[in-house]
Amino acid sequence: MSNQTAPARRDLEAGADYLLRSAGLLWSVFDGDVLRGLVFLAVLRLAGEEGGPVRLTGVARSLRMPIETTRRHLLKLEAGGFVVRAPNGAVEARLPDRPDLREALAANSANLALLRAAAEPCS
Repeated sequence: MSNQTAPARRDLEAGADYLLRSAGLLWSVFDGDVLRGLVFLAVLRLAGEEGGPVRLTGVARSLRMPIETTRRHLLKLEAGGFVVRAPNGAVEARLPDRPDLREALAANSANLALLRAAAEPCS
């Protein structure tokens, strides 16, 4: 490997490690359904950007997913207590008070710390 590609490879490996650990956390919290976890994360992100409940179409568009697929995932998230429906039909994210979720949030903080450490310039 040349000296020019070593930093790019290091960055690729760090990103892959972070993504795979994150996927494992989504798998554990969302009963093996990583896609449902991604829909939840999209709701969180969009709500932060928009400052309130988000509509189904916005979530589907942000993930480039079919509306019906997104709707099914939102219904499962609602049943699990991860989203609540606003009067206008939009959804808001919620973090249920569950031990597995608390553990996953702590593991995600550690995962982010590893990513930050990997992003530090090598001496």
